[in-house]
Amino acid sequence: MGIKDSIKGWFEGDKKKEAFRDKVKEAVSDGKLDAQDLKDIEEARQELGVTEARDDRTVIRRAIYNEAVSAVKKDGDVSKTDALELDKIQKFLALRNDQVEKTRWDLARLRTLTEIRNGNLPTVPANNASIRGVPMEPDEVAHYSMSVEIADLPSTRGNDGIQVQPNYESYSVAGHALPADGARPQGDGTLIITNRRLVIKTESGKSAAIRLAPQAKIFLYGDGLRIEKTVGNTVLRFKSKSDETGESVAPLLAAVMR
Repeated sequence: MGIKDSIKGWFEGDKKKEAFRDKVKEAVSDGKLDAQDLKDIEEARQELGVTEARDDRTVIRRAIYNEAVSAVKKDGDVSKTDALELDKIQKFLALRNDQVEKTRWDLARLRTLTEIRNGNLPTVPANNASIRGVPMEPDEVAHYSMSVEIADLPSTRGNDGIQVQPNYESYSVAGHALPADGARPQGDGTLIITNRRLVIKTESGKSAAIRLAPQAKIFLYGDGLRIEKTVGNTVLRFKSKSDETGESVAPLLAAVMR
């Protein structure tokens, strides 16, 4: 075979591989992969004479997986069934967890948000390091914990955010960002949301809390929250940069304050 024939064969191989990729993309475009999809994919693979999807380049397999994830996230909810289907697609594409780590992390947050919206509040295990050393009241349950940057803010300059209320409307915090001008950093810490209190644990292990009630002066933003004091404010910026963090915290706080 001459060089021209070899080059022609390479391009034909690329076209066949691309056609197979399109078939796989089509099969997972709804975020699902059933028995019929698997049968159709295998028939296409044999017809085109290409290797299995798991043998493709990681960047291609990841892109196909992310398309399936986008389809599932379109309505803003991720059910248990959705999560199982995406796990199936990930396994089919032979993608390790570390190869889609950020996507899985975002999915986990959206899954938690879906559960909160459905009235199923998460719980933090009693032996979790984030709540270690925090004294709990009788029958108090920790629902959520996250790392935050703590700062003291003299004035919001009119950027007040949304006050936590039992009737929170989904995605209301998305257009609000924490005020930063004049903020004085106070170090890092952990924010813990329980069924009764909002607890802030500092790096030194000390903790302070505000009781959750409709009249509590707690204001939400997409990237954190603000606690109004007699003089000034304490602001907590979420270390997680996920868009779902603020939207997870808001309905959770609304639920426990009812």
